Formats: sequence, structure tokens, C-alpha cells
Amino acid sequence: MQRADSRYHHTRRYSKQLKHVVLLGLILLIAFVPTFYSIHITHADELQIWFFDIGQGDATFIQTPEGKQILVDGGPDDRVLQKLGSVMWPWDRTLDAIVVTHPDADHITGLVNVLEQYEVREIIETGARGTTPVIRALDEVIEQEQAVHRIVKMGEVILFDGLTLHVVWPLQTYENEQPDDRNNTSIVLLAEYGQTSVLLTGDAEVESEVGMQSFLQDVDVLKAGHHGSSSSSTSAFLKQIQPEVTIISAGVDNRYGHPHPVVLDRLSQIGSKIFRTDLDGDILLTSSGEEPSIQPSPLPF
Repeated sequence: MQRADSRYHHTRRYSKQLKHVVLLGLILLIAFVPTFYSIHITHADELQIWFFDIGQGDATFIQTPEGKQILVDGGPDDRVLQKLGSVMWPWDRTLDAIVVTHPDADHITGLVNVLEQYEVREIIETGARGTTPVIRALDEVIEQEQAVHRIVKMGEVILFDGLTLHVVWPLQTYENEQPDDRNNTSIVLLAEYGQTSVLLTGDAEVESEVGMQSFLQDVDVLKAGHHGSSSSSTSAFLKQIQPEVTIISAGVDNRYGHPHPVVLDRLSQIGSKIFRTDLDGDILLTSSGEEPSIQPSPLPF
């Protein structure tokens, strides 16, 4: 009798636990359905560019209206997996391309996890290398990934449906080289979709800005170089490209003091509207090919 009572109580306890798990699952589903509806249905016929709130680092996710998906950098840790899980369908485990702007830990650490968990069709980089543990880990997973490997430099064009990515820096490739100044080897992409233009600058600093400045005209949106460091976003560069909106990816209370007050002042002087991941969280740009819309759009993770 005691054994029967024990089994009965154990079954009741298990049943209650199962009900709690199911209830929690339903609550989470109800909570996330509006977010998924907003992302996948409301903006289904538009270009989406997510500037993820990834801490002190960079991770930008692009989805074309036709469904092509490109991840530019992966941030300093595995938070990028949660962000991707918030903007991609749960069963979608493929990315059309990953862009490695340059091999600094705050841009590539998350890419190791992404390459382990997603099928990636194309990897785009400059070829620059280094000797840090995270660079070696990234090299290992890239080698294992059965992806097209593309080494790029200024002047190359990458097409994804109606989205055109112009490589406007660096001047050369760095295949198997270990440059001392990795920031100025960053891939800089000018993304154009209809009349919308977005400049993604990695950690490009003064040297890069001077080199590409004469090739650029006004842009709608600038992703500020090097997290708003004073060594980037010079007055001359900003006056040349005249961004209507500037996105700054930086961590809350980061030890570098990014974004630097002098950069914020430079942007204020040209009348550029500023969005910051440390203050605004995740930032979503949408465009149907005309004037883009930019707004903070926090994700559930």
C-alpha cells in the first residue's frame, strides 16, 4: 500500500511539473507571437537591417524582402545566437552569408558559435589573421564549414536580390597576413537598396576614412566606426557623407568611454540623428526602397 501511495504521489508530482512546463511554454509562445508577427509579417516585403544590442561589440543582421540573410560580425560572446533566434523562424538554421569585417574579439567571438549552429553558404572576409585564441577558434570552424570562401577588397560588388553591397574598403586583401592595425583593415560596406543607402564601417578609423572618402557621396545611415571612438567619424568624413541618421553600437558603461563626446558633438554639428545600442537597445531599419525608417525595437532576448 505504501509503495502504491508513493507511486501515486510521484505521478501526481510529475503531472504537476509537466503542467507547469506546458503552461510556461504557452506563456512564452503568447509573449513572443506578437514579436514574430511584427518582424516576419509586418515587414515581410521590406529590407530589414537589425543593429543588435550586443554589448561592447558589433553584430548587424540583414534580411532582404526575398528572404536572403546576411550577418555582419557576431559580437563579443554568444548573445548573437539569442538575437538571431528572435528575428529568424525557429526552424531556420541557415544564413546566406557571414561578413567578417576584421578579426577582433568583439566582432568575431559570436561567429564561432554561429558557424557551429548554423549552415552558412558564404563567408566574406579580407583574409586577415592573428594569433589570439578566438581567431584560431574561428579559423577552425571556418575550415570545417562547407561554405564558399570569398576574400574581398575595395571595388568589389556583392549582390543579394535587390540589395547591393559595395566594398569600399580596404584597398587590398590580407590573405594569411597578420596586420598590426586590424581596425584599418576592416571591410566597409555601402549597402544600397533602391534609394536607401547604409554605410557599415566595422572599426574603420581615420586612415580608412581618408582612403574611401573621395569614393562616397551622401548616405542615409551611417553605422559609426569603432563604436563611436574619437579615432573615427572625423569631421571631414562626416561632412563628406552627411548621414541623416547615425547608429552607434556600444556597451552600457563600457570601459572605453564609447561613444566619445567629441564624436557626438561632430554628429550634432551636421544634424545627424543618433541611435545608440547602449541607450536604445536593438535598432531596426526598414526600407521599401525609398526613405528608410529607423526605430528602437527591443527583442525578447
